[in-house]
Amino acid sequence: MSFESLERIQWYLEGADFQWPVLSDPARELYKAYSMERASFARAWLSPRTLSYYARAMLRGQRPHKPAADSLQLGGDVLVDRAGIVRLIHRSREPADRPSVEVLMRSTIAPGSSRAGEGDSEEAQ
Repeated sequence: MSFESLERIQWYLEGADFQWPVLSDPARELYKAYSMERASFARAWLSPRTLSYYARAMLRGQRPHKPAADSLQLGGDVLVDRAGIVRLIHRSREPADRPSVEVLMRSTIAPGSSRAGEGDSEEAQ
């Protein structure tokens, strides 16, 4: 999900091997529904995790780009299975706050199952 325009999302995904839908939500209705808030400038840009993220990117030779959208809108991660059941809601506390791969995988696999998409997660609300 992104609050970017559909055209911007398509540009971003160009060449990527995405096999699931990406939603465009310019009015941020889903952001509101999932209680994903906006951050202050200090929380968005001056947090240690965000500064570390950009420092590591620059050390790899990547140059930061000027944001094209609202850089204060916090996102998150919402996993919805094929049956439409929300398996995980992670609300970012700052821009670089994302769940670990372990948390994502645990949210998609039911206890006693080896198939993704069949399980409940304590992270789901």
